[in-house]
Amino acid sequence: MRSDVVAMERRERVARVVAVLKTTSHHGFPVVDRIEESAYSSLPDYGHLKGMILRSQLITLLEKRVFYSELDGFEGIERMGTVKLSDFFDEDVQQDKPVESLGLSASDEQCWMDLEPYIHPHPHRVPLNASLPFIFQLFRGLGLRYLPVVNDENRLRGIITRKDVARFRERRFNRKYQVQELYIAEDRSS
Repeated sequence: MRSDVVAMERRERVARVVAVLKTTSHHGFPVVDRIEESAYSSLPDYGHLKGMILRSQLITLLEKRVFYSELDGFEGIERMGTVKLSDFFDEDVQQDKPVESLGLSASDEQCWMDLEPYIHPHPHRVPLNASLPFIFQLFRGLGLRYLPVVNDENRLRGIITRKDVARFRERRFNRKYQVQELYIAEDRSS
């Protein structure tokens, strides 16, 4: 599990969304109600998990300029386009579109985006005490890319990616599952 999650708040500045898309290659991002500095850790204190949003959705929203000049989202900017459900269908094309090709101005980057209407509000998630065999079966059975990890209060505590579980192999013996760690580069025979 990674504890340094790249998460988004429900309402984000366009500049932050652009910066995240430029500096990461993640396909999805947890959306939380708030992100605050933690007094006890170098990692932020993530709020309650509200859902997930895809990279392709963020690029579509940037391309259609679904921005607001006010944080409350009541006053849309004059260039704001409308977004239809069909705009999100061509996910593969949007996934690879460079953010630089969207032609966002400095004034665009000062605007706000309301992500809440576009998030998947009930993503698969696991508690902090979930077992590795259970997590492995979720990834394998559902074909997941990522899995948020939450505590008992549904606060985001980390994320597990496909790469995290790719180094494990599942074996079934007498109706029991075993999960074995695979080593690729290092010699672990000694």
